[in-house]
Amino acid sequence: MTNQPSPATLALMIRGSAPLLLRFLRGFDESNRTLQRPGMPNHPIWILGHTAFTMARFGHLIGGHVPNEKDFAPEDGSDGAQNSAKRFRADDVMKDSTPVGDPDFYPSLVRGQEIFSRAIEELACVLESLPTERLQETVLWNGDPLRIDALAIRLCFHNGLHAGQLTDLRRGAGFDRVLPTSPVAAKQSRPS
Repeated sequence: MTNQPSPATLALMIRGSAPLLLRFLRGFDESNRTLQRPGMPNHPIWILGHTAFTMARFGHLIGGHVPNEKDFAPEDGSDGAQNSAKRFRADDVMKDSTPVGDPDFYPSLVRGQEIFSRAIEELACVLESLPTERLQETVLWNGDPLRIDALAIRLCFHNGLHAGQLTDLRRGAGFDRVLPTSPVAAKQSRPS
C-alpha cells in the first residue's frame, strides 16, 4: 500500500474543483463580472483568468504545452497584446496582479468560463499522462521546490480559496444563496 496519490486521482481532484468554483458564478453576468466590494480584492472575471492561468502554468511546468495563446497573451507582452474579448493577458491575472474594474479589459464571462474549463481539462490530462514516480519530482513554484503531487493538491485548494472569494462577493452584492441550508441547521436556527 502507498500513501502517494495516483495520477488519475490527482486528475479527478482537479476536474472536481471546477464545478465547485463555477457554481458560485450564478448571478454574475456581463454587467457585473468586474464587481468589486470594499475589502474584497478580486472580481469574478479576474478569478477565472487567474485560476486558469495558474493551472495552465503548472501543466506546462510538469510537461504539458505552454499556456494556450488563444486563451492567454504571452507574459512578456512580446506580441503587444492586451486583455481582450478573446483572451487574458498573463501579466494581468498572475499572482499579485491587481484586478481592473473596467469590463472592457477582460474577456466576457462566458469566454472566461471556457478558458477556465479548458485549463482544468488540459491540466487533468497532463496529470493523467504522468508516470506515478514522476509525482515525487519537484518543480520550482514561486521560487520554492514543490513536489508535483503536492502542488496538484494545492491547486485544488487554490481553486477553493477563490471560490470562497466569489461567495464573499455574492454576499456583498446581496445575491441569493448557492448552497442550501442544511435541514438540521435551519431547524436549529428557528425560534422555539
